[in-house]
Formats: sequence, C-alpha cells, structure tokens
Amino acid sequence: MQPKPRKQLDRPNFYGVFGLTANPLRLVFMMGAVWRLAQNLATDKVQILEIGSWCGASALAWGEAIQLYFGGNGKISCVDAWQPYVDLEVDADDNNRRMDAALRNDEPFDIFRQNIQFLPATVEIEILRGWSQDILPALPDAHYDLVYIDGDHTYAGVLSDINNSTGLLRDGGILCGDDLEMQAHQCDLSVLDAQPNVDRYYDQHLDAHYHPGVTKAVAETFGAVSAWSGFWAMEKSGQGWDRVSLKGMPPRIPGHIPAQSLLGLKALLMENDML
Repeated sequence: MQPKPRKQLDRPNFYGVFGLTANPLRLVFMMGAVWRLAQNLATDKVQILEIGSWCGASALAWGEAIQLYFGGNGKISCVDAWQPYVDLEVDADDNNRRMDAALRNDEPFDIFRQNIQFLPATVEIEILRGWSQDILPALPDAHYDLVYIDGDHTYAGVLSDINNSTGLLRDGGILCGDDLEMQAHQCDLSVLDAQPNVDRYYDQHLDAHYHPGVTKAVAETFGAVSAWSGFWAMEKSGQGWDRVSLKGMPPRIPGHIPAQSLLGLKALLMENDML
C-alpha cells in the first residue's frame, strides 16, 4: 500500500482536463451502491476495486461512502495505467486530445496522487499502476465486495475487464461500471462493425452520445442491467446475476462535487421511484 502524499491543496483538483471523466450525477449512484452493500453484507471491512481512476473523483466518492456506511473501515484498490489509451484516429474530439496530451506528460497520475490525500484517514488506498488485462488476472479470487469498471471503453476492452472481474467478486458483491448511456435494445450497435475500436459515438437519429462498446459488452454478458444515468450495476448471486435496487438510498452528494452540479438530482430520484 502506497502512503498518501502530504496535503498541498485546500481541496481536490478537478479543474479543466482533470475533471473531464467525472460525471457528478453518477457519483451519487455509486455511493448508493456502497449503501446497498452495507444493507446486504455482513463484513468488517469493505473491499472495493476500481478499474480506471483518472484523477480520483470516483475514488473520493468510494471513500466518502465507506466513511458513511462502513465507519471508514475499507480499502480501495485503483487499477489504471495512466497512459494514452484512446485511438485518436477513431475518436479525435477535443476532449480526447486534451486527455491524451495530459497523459503523455504524466499529469493525471500526479493529480490523482494529490487528490487522494482527501480520502478519510482510515480508508486504505492501493495504487496498481498498469494495464488492467495484466493486473486483474493476478488479483485474489472472491476477494472484493464491489468491482467498478471505467477503463478502456472499447468493446474488447470492456468485455476483457468484465471477464477478468467476475471471479474477483465475493458472492453478494456488486459488479458495476460507467458510461452505459444506452442499453442494447435502445440503440443501433452496427457502428461497431465498421469501427470496432470506437470509444464514444454520436447517433444522429437518436441525437445522443453513447459508448457502443460498453453497451455491447454489458448486454452480451448480462442482458438488460440495472442502470441510473449511465451507471450500471449487477449483484453476484451464486453462478448468476441479479439486478440491484437502489430504492430508498440516501441521496448523498459527494463532498468534492459542487452542489450546483446536481440541481436535478431530486427530480431524477423521484422519477426512478427512489425517494
């Protein structure tokens, strides 16, 4: 376990490119998944594995949820190469170019290490720097209570992460991930025939952006899944999988996210019958 660096900032740095991958609304539901674990599991220490950490917004959300629902007794293992990963010949938008340039300068990893200093003092952090396909097979089976997938968003990358994660979960644990804006029955995945390595795609007919690789890999593994604003989750049950209910979850806004970023939260929770 690497020590947390000494504090150099008054608050986490998620400005500009360093906050690009953090959808604030999804962080609320991520914390809800930890709340659900606390209702379902009898464990003295919750173990969370996240695949794809960027600058630490998700890690801070997990840490706050561990503090709230497990008394701060938990560990977060963060897997990320912090290396360029998007094919700019396929996904050449401005955000991807900015992220690629930042990664080439090692900036996101430096900011991640600064930001995790704001985790609760009792929450352990483990940094596993490298590509998930190399690291996940070496991790212990049936060890984690929650595995979160938010790394390579291509179909092959997501499918690999799902396949390498299922055995890492304890029974009753939650496998979840980001960027499922559309489920398979809601969109046309034929774009993957021509562009198998596409990350994010804009569908003119639907007038919507989504990640077809995430959609296809999740659908092939689970079928339709429980999902909220792009965050998806399934619970391991023996050899199968059950949907996850977040009904009644406390609508907690992570402390590192400005409240004005979530002005529509209450309406969305009511719409999904969660209040």
